[in-house]
Amino acid sequence: MSPTDPAQENALLRRIIEATSADLDFGEVAQQVADVMTEATGADVCFVHVVDSTHTRVQLVGATPPFDEVVGTVELLVGEGVAGWVAQHAEPAVVPNKWEDRRYKYIPALRGEDYTSMLSVPMLCHGEVVGVLNVHAKEARVWDDADVTLLSEVANLLARAVENSRLVARLAEREETLERFAAQTVEAQELERRRLAGEIHDGISQRLISLWYHLLAAEDSAGAADVERLTAELGAAKALATDALTEARGAITGLRPAVLDDLGLGAGLESLARSIDGLEARVEITDERLPPHVEMAIYRIAQEALHNVAKHAEASSLTLQFGPADDGVRLVVTDDGSGLPEEWMAMAEDRGSYGMVGMQERAELIGGRLTITSRPGRGTTIQVDVPATPRPGRT
Repeated sequence: MSPTDPAQENALLRRIIEATSADLDFGEVAQQVADVMTEATGADVCFVHVVDSTHTRVQLVGATPPFDEVVGTVELLVGEGVAGWVAQHAEPAVVPNKWEDRRYKYIPALRGEDYTSMLSVPMLCHGEVVGVLNVHAKEARVWDDADVTLLSEVANLLARAVENSRLVARLAEREETLERFAAQTVEAQELERRRLAGEIHDGISQRLISLWYHLLAAEDSAGAADVERLTAELGAAKALATDALTEARGAITGLRPAVLDDLGLGAGLESLARSIDGLEARVEITDERLPPHVEMAIYRIAQEALHNVAKHAEASSLTLQFGPADDGVRLVVTDDGSGLPEEWMAMAEDRGSYGMVGMQERAELIGGRLTITSRPGRGTTIQVDVPATPRPGRT
């Protein structure tokens, strides 16, 4: 039976508070509360249900033995059965004889034929139903106001435990996401360093070494008064110095394109599209100023996409579109080339060809989503959707 004096009830609530405040998995908390409530109310079994994150289903998360074995396997739609009705209406249901109550739904796993009466109350947190607490009795029983009050107080304490459990889960998920993004950022930086080191080693360094040999030859020619050879060596040295300077400027631009600082992302994207030799480029841009790291990521994705078109697509024209879309911004690069083979599309993530993996990682780092659409002979479309972010100077 229910506690009949304040001291007994307070002792019960202390036990519940200790259980809900313990550093335990919520399933363990629900199990402990179910055990205490059968004892406190004189019921035969107790079930703890939680409303899922979509607010469409009620799931069994705790129960007294032997029903603890089916925890996680039983669920009802909100509005279905007595527990679903309580979740939908946010009010208790007192059921002296469930076989006479139209709301009752028989669930074989819970052996409803062994129990006659039940009391079901909502677990409320900030006015929202987060779960349902049920007690069942084998014999017909009229649950009184004291039973309803006691079970409701316990249910509301348990509701706070549900909310805390969900907050902890969300924090853990956010921490995992931040760790993943941090790892991707470090990897992207390392890839950028390796790319730049490769460009310097294969380009600028080799030209400077050749320049040194030509100047050495020119020095020998000057000593031998070989004017013709001296002129040729100096001409070659001048050409190498010019090429090395051009590549050095390219490497610097690769680190941070000056056009982004001088003219903005829109002009930078248009400049990229117009720089592809031999391709007709159609550009549709709405200039949007975004945080610098977002602009850089979008610019790099467009740069890689256009590089792919020029190198692999066998296209005659391309379209670059950029502007607001779906509460954010969207970049679309489309070509009329040969498209990507279906087998390549199936293995794109593993192969990392055409820089697709790099584009994907850049998109993820700014919270965006990259989509590739391609069919053999019908070209390729690369689309990047980036959610809205605070603009510079705004809060």
